[in-house]
Amino acid sequence: MNVALNHAVVALDQSEASDIVMDCLSHFKQFGTKKLTLFTSVSVSYPGGLSESTQRKYQARMEEYRQKLEPLGLNIEMEVRFKTNAYAPTQILKAAEEYGADYIIIANRGHNKFRDFLLGSTATELLQRCSLPVYLINLSVSDEKELKKRKLYCVKSCRQSLQHIFYPTDFSPTADRAFSVLERLISEGTQKIKMLHVQARGRPGTDDPDKLREFDKIDTERLKALKKKLQDKTGAEIDIMVRHGSPSLQILENAKQAGATMIIIGSQGRGYVQDLFLGGVSMQVIRKAHIPVLTVPADRNNENKY
Repeated sequence: MNVALNHAVVALDQSEASDIVMDCLSHFKQFGTKKLTLFTSVSVSYPGGLSESTQRKYQARMEEYRQKLEPLGLNIEMEVRFKTNAYAPTQILKAAEEYGADYIIIANRGHNKFRDFLLGSTATELLQRCSLPVYLINLSVSDEKELKKRKLYCVKSCRQSLQHIFYPTDFSPTADRAFSVLERLISEGTQKIKMLHVQARGRPGTDDPDKLREFDKIDTERLKALKKKLQDKTGAEIDIMVRHGSPSLQILENAKQAGATMIIIGSQGRGYVQDLFLGGVSMQVIRKAHIPVLTVPADRNNENKY
């Protein structure tokens, strides 16, 4: 499966979050990325509803971004798209298609105890419609109670993404696509890889101890086969595990306990429903993870529908 990561569209709204994203972009060279297209979508209420001076400010800010990235030796393109009643997720997806991007980089303000920034956000809507991998830079808020004092910050530096990769799998075709991305990304800097399969509650047979032991045996052998593939390509320490219970909770808890620096996850699995792009497990992981998450969607053209 050829899932390349050579060219990324970087979604920027020119906010505080975008400044943090800009500070992260140099590290995507380790992904094999050679080209970045910086993209901002600006919605205009009505034709002529945005002054020329305001438009120039958006363009000038984008030019500042471009100049900041110039020393990296990457191919940089940029666009600020002004459109009446523009819907940012749609415009980002259109830009990715028009520019022939391999994946999308976007900030995710994530989940906290006072508010769900992600729900209804550009990131969520984008993920529900996207047929490309999406790298989410997870941000958090320094002071949740005092909005005037709050500052966004990057929970885990993208620089560390490839050091300790956490890969959950349900052995679906989409999980296999995510594994192919994992294979491409492992590098000399990858020190650990942890692979997890969760026997989900409600799966037929999991309430029968004998059947569950058989499931565990079969799935452990599957994980060992994946481990062997990776051992042929890297000297990194590779651990496998089978757990029981809620897949999203097991993924989040075990990634945290392991000290993982990035999660690579398929954004559809065995529970595929046609036209529903973001499955329940990946949604929960994306909402609550405190490290970067790279989602790899199903191949809509070739994958069997479940």
